[in-house]
Amino acid sequence: MKTARLAGLTAALLAGIAAFAADPADESGNHTIQLRNGKVLEDACILDKKPNGVVLANKDECIFVRFSDMPLEYQRKFGYVATKSARYENKLAERKKVIEIEEAERKAREKQRKANEDKHYKDKHVNAQRQTISKLEHQLEEAKKNLKTMENTVSQVGEELGMSTIGSSRVCIESPWGYGGRIRSGEHNAAVTSKLMKEAADAPDPKRDKQVQDVVDLQLRLEAAQIALDEMLMNQSRGSSFFDFDMD
Repeated sequence: MKTARLAGLTAALLAGIAAFAADPADESGNHTIQLRNGKVLEDACILDKKPNGVVLANKDECIFVRFSDMPLEYQRKFGYVATKSARYENKLAERKKVIEIEEAERKAREKQRKANEDKHYKDKHVNAQRQTISKLEHQLEEAKKNLKTMENTVSQVGEELGMSTIGSSRVCIESPWGYGGRIRSGEHNAAVTSKLMKEAADAPDPKRDKQVQDVVDLQLRLEAAQIALDEMLMNQSRGSSFFDFDMD
């Protein structure tokens, strides 16, 4: 009896295997498929299956083939259901739209972030340039005061030298600028005084010359800094993404 039962089970198993092999919906094994566009996939096996198609691979390539691109025979063989495919593709389209919206929002945030950074960069350099201009204006004002003080000192020394000639027939001139000598005077003290004052004012003085040069240099630097600031503000109003100026 056991032998008969074993034989019956074996027969049933073999019948099931035969029926599976004959099933037209069998997806196992390799397939040679000619697609509707004329392309032939030889000896291809299924790597993955989606509601709207399958991923096929052979020795040459691995591609996704939509059911709509397959002959009807293989559509049925691979279990294509048009309604399921449509629902799946609708979901894919909706997901793609969501991804596109998210990407657009991400790009907008990135653009705004860069705009904010660019504005911060520009404002920082514009403020620094304004501080530079303010500093140069202060330095120029101080240099002008120092030069004025020097000029007043020159004028005062000249007057003192001139006054020292009154009542003298000869006078020794010793000025702070290294000029020295004797000038004969007498009844023409006014003329001698004028000459002494002029010579004192015209006498070479490296310190005074440096102060004059300092004023000129500061004035030029201030003008250059103001031009740079004007160009910065112009670029800022045009929305220029980059500018670079000497901040010295």
